[in-house]
Amino acid sequence: MSEAISTLSENLQYYRKREEMTQEQLAERLQVSRQTISKWESGTAYPETEKLLQLCQIFSCSMDVLMRQNAEKLSVEDNQKHREHMEKRRKWISIGVAVLISSVAFVELLSGIGLPEEIADIVCMAGMIVGILMLVVQGVQHDNYKKKYPIVQDFYTKEEKETFDEKCPVRFATGIGIILIGLLIGMNGEYFCRILPFRGLLEDFYDGIFLFLVAIGVGVLTYTGLGKEKYDIEAYNKEENPGRKWTAEKTTVWCGCIMLIATILFMVLGFVFRLWAISWVVFPIGGVLCGIVVLILQFGNGKE
Repeated sequence: MSEAISTLSENLQYYRKREEMTQEQLAERLQVSRQTISKWESGTAYPETEKLLQLCQIFSCSMDVLMRQNAEKLSVEDNQKHREHMEKRRKWISIGVAVLISSVAFVELLSGIGLPEEIADIVCMAGMIVGILMLVVQGVQHDNYKKKYPIVQDFYTKEEKETFDEKCPVRFATGIGIILIGLLIGMNGEYFCRILPFRGLLEDFYDGIFLFLVAIGVGVLTYTGLGKEKYDIEAYNKEENPGRKWTAEKTTVWCGCIMLIATILFMVLGFVFRLWAISWVVFPIGGVLCGIVVLILQFGNGKE
């Protein structure tokens, strides 16, 4: 038996058992006989190209892995790499989004305690630069990772997915609750200025607290949403589909343009017209527009 046939037969047995499939079940999906599967796994016969492609699709693996590499060993290594990459991406994107909004919050906080606007502007710009760089770095790293690992096996257990799904509503509610608490504080800033003993604080300070809580709440929502992406291996693998890839790229371009325009408007309103008190609204508006773009493109491309 040649090395290639031996590797293929061992990998077929590993993948089939990992998916808890019988030879009969695999044969039914491939529209071949059980004896054919048995021959492939024993190395006495070799699948034709069409069947090899179907096997790659069924087991979410590449042709190179299926025919030439140790699938079991690679699975362990790739699983750990994918966990680490997606968790890192999830964490730093959430922090980057929170830093972007917090940079606007610090403008209001510093203005509220009476510091010169020039200092608040510097802090704001520094925060925005840091936040944008975080998002850019994660975008480039994720793109490089997808090129290196275009297909990933669904290694998450049913228990892991169910545990996440159970926690999801609580985390979403927590993020929304934090934002609503911030909104309550921001809407009553004038009242707090009158009743609280910190007489030196201006109403802008409470607007800053509102935005800071919004940053935390949005960070929680982003982290939770990216957790859903982390466990959705099927969606990750489908990104290699030409139609889906085109949609994903177009979504990225549109959302990037929207948030770039929002950032420009924010800086023009703040630095040129000194309208810091209202300029922050461009970011939530931009977020809503991005959400609309995603829905239109996804549903327009067959929901994929």
